[in-house]
Amino acid sequence: MKSFITPALLANAATLGVHWIYDHEWLKKQVKKESLLFKIQSKKDFDEAKPSYYVYPNMTLGDVTVQGLMMQWLYKAMKSNLDFGLNDYSKLVYKQFKPGGLYQGYVESYAKKHVIGILSNELSLGINQFELNDDHLVGFVPYFVAKELGLSNDKAFELTKLYSEDKSYYFYFKMFDYIFEHIKTNRKEAIIKAVELAPVKYQVVLEKAIAMTDTEAFVEQYAGRACAIKFSIPVIMHLLYHHDTFEAAMNANILIGGAIADRAMFLGAVYQQIKPLDPIYKEKLPIRL
Repeated sequence: MKSFITPALLANAATLGVHWIYDHEWLKKQVKKESLLFKIQSKKDFDEAKPSYYVYPNMTLGDVTVQGLMMQWLYKAMKSNLDFGLNDYSKLVYKQFKPGGLYQGYVESYAKKHVIGILSNELSLGINQFELNDDHLVGFVPYFVAKELGLSNDKAFELTKLYSEDKSYYFYFKMFDYIFEHIKTNRKEAIIKAVELAPVKYQVVLEKAIAMTDTEAFVEQYAGRACAIKFSIPVIMHLLYHHDTFEAAMNANILIGGAIADRAMFLGAVYQQIKPLDPIYKEKLPIRL
C-alpha cells in the first residue's frame, strides 16, 4: 500500500527548524556551519535572518506546521468516517482554531477568517461572508488525505472549498496524480507530461521550472518563496525535476527559504514513491498517525 501522509509529515517536521526564514543568503551561510535538517527553531536564528517569521517558539523535534497538523486532524477524522463532508471539515478545524479551542499556537490567515465567519453568524455580528479565494498550500491537505485513503479528487476538492473555490487546485490534483503514478518509472518524463494536466494559466511557469537549471534565477524571475500556489508549486516542480534524490531536493528547498516545511511535504510524498525515505527520519521524528 502506498504511503503519502507519513513521508509528507516527516519531511515537514525535518525542516520546521528553518521554516519561514526568507533570508536565503543567511541560509546559505548557515548551512556551511551546521545541518539545517532536524533542527529546533532558535530565536537567535530568526533574529539574525531577515526577513523571517518566528511563529513556532515552542516547537520540539517532530512538530509540524499548521498545515501538517491539519493533515493529521483530517486524516484521523476521515479514516473513521469516509462520508466526512465539507460541513464536518468546517466543524473540525473550527473546534481546533476557535478562541479557547484545542489548538494553542499560531493560526494562519485562512483559519482566522474561517473562525471569524462562524463567530459572526453565531453572534449575529453582521460581518460580510469572506470570499473563498485563499491560495495557500492548505488547499492540498484534503488531497493528501484522499490519496492516503483511496478517495477521489472530487472528494478532496469538496473539502478544499472550505477555503477556496479556485479550480486550479483540482487540476493540480490531476497533475500530482500523474506524478505519483509514473514517477518511479521515469521521474523527468513523468514531470514533463504531468505539466500538461496543470491549470493552463500556470503551464508556462511550470515549463520554465523544468527548463531552468539555475534555481536562484528561476525563483527570482518566475516563482517565489511564499506558500501561495502561484509561487510554491512551480518551485516544488523545479526541485522534483532537477534533483535525483530526496536528500538533494530537501537541501535545495531549504536554501530557497520561505515556506520551506510546507513545500517539503510534497517532496516527502513524491520521493517516497521512488524510494522509501531514509529510516533516520522515522528514528528522529516521532510522527504518529
